[in-house]
Amino acid sequence: MSPGRRLSVIASLVVGATLVAAIAVLDSPPQQREQRLDARRVQDLQQLENAIGVYHAGHKALPADMAALRAEMPGWNLAPGDPASGTPYGYEVLGERSYRLCAEFTTDTAADTPYGPVVDAWKHGAGRQCFNREVASPPRK
Repeated sequence: MSPGRRLSVIASLVVGATLVAAIAVLDSPPQQREQRLDARRVQDLQQLENAIGVYHAGHKALPADMAALRAEMPGWNLAPGDPASGTPYGYEVLGERSYRLCAEFTTDTAADTPYGPVVDAWKHGAGRQCFNREVASPPRK
């Protein structure tokens, strides 16, 4: 076999192996959709967490429910609920400064490689997952 032909066969094998590896590593389109929806759920919960912190700073109390939060924060465009089902996100006051946010997830990120403290704080399994949060203490004078 000539050197040019041999190089052509090797290049074809490398390209084929790369394609097989890429297909094995990439998730299917439905899996990618579920991952995007779960990422959106986390973003929604993060925005709710931020809004609750701002609400608490202004009112010195947690909102009684999501309706009270939305009424006081109209410019925030807070997500009304799950992007796929429309089911409202769960919210429960636990104490003066502590609360719980809940959502229904379809993927499991609990075993993912950590990318930082913000991402770690929102790792979740599949199914209904709740996150206990606490608003920051007021600065001491």
